[in-house]
Formats: sequence, structure tokens, C-alpha cells
Amino acid sequence: MTLFVVGVGASGFDAAARVDAGVGALAQLDPGVLAVRGQSRRYANPPWGGATRAPFVNAAVVVDTPLPARALLGVLFAVERRRGRVRTTKNAARTLDLDVLWSPSVRSTKTAPLLPHPRLAQRSFAVVPAVEALHDAGVVVPAWLRDAARAHGLAPLRAVGSLREP
Repeated sequence: MTLFVVGVGASGFDAAARVDAGVGALAQLDPGVLAVRGQSRRYANPPWGGATRAPFVNAAVVVDTPLPARALLGVLFAVERRRGRVRTTKNAARTLDLDVLWSPSVRSTKTAPLLPHPRLAQRSFAVVPAVEALHDAGVVVPAWLRDAARAHGLAPLRAVGSLREP
């Protein structure tokens, strides 16, 4: 089994509920395929990339899987499709966006997904939830990832609730 951090995001109307549904869909997968070991709170942040004027909501989960990174990405894309995601143009509004961000034991530089995600440390909406999910899973956070999250603080993010709320 291998640990991976998966980013979970959505934009537009009811994005927080769609992030929750995405995390729920991952948690309902066969535990022999994927098991959720930790998760962050949800965070709202301003839109960027021209996709929408509505805020984005992001979170992260730590999953344990026997799958290699590429196969995990395929499972994530299948969950996106089941939740209504249609991949159209780059930076289009996202009903659900699942992305492999990092693994403590897997690095890849020539195949998708690239690990760590090439812009993980520069994106507060990804790195802050990733570090929080790793803490929740009891995984030691490497210094470069912890320092990147600390550099971003929570600005421009604001917590919008726990994924564990009823």
C-alpha cells in the first residue's frame, strides 16, 4: 500500500457540498482499492484562471492504495465523471476536481501524474490542506512542504468548515 495526498476542489454554486460529496465518494470505494486515512478542513479562496467568478472550495485527503500513481489518477477521473465532471477547456469551472498532489514514497518526473505536483508549493489552496490532511493521517510532513504551507499561512484562504461536520 502507498500513501498519496489527493486534492479535492470545486468551484461555483454549492462547491462546498460538491467537495464533501467527492470526499464521500472516495471514502466509499472498495478499501482494497483506496482507503481514506486523513483529511483537511474545506477552504474557500478567490477564483483564478478565468474559470468562474464564484469562489473555489478546496480540501485534501490522504489515501492508502495498492495502485500506482497513474492508475490512482484513473480512479480519480472516474469518480469525477460519476459526480458530473466533464473535462472541457483548461481552467474551466469544476464541478469536482481530484488531483494527485504528493506521496511520501513516490516521485515521478516524466509520467503523469508528476509527483510532487509541479505547483504544489506555490498554491496555498493546495499546500495548506495537504499539510493539514497529512497531520490528520499521522504522517510526518517533510520540511519543504511544511515550510511552504507556513509561508502561505491561510491568506487568502479561510476555513469554511470541517469535512466531519454533520
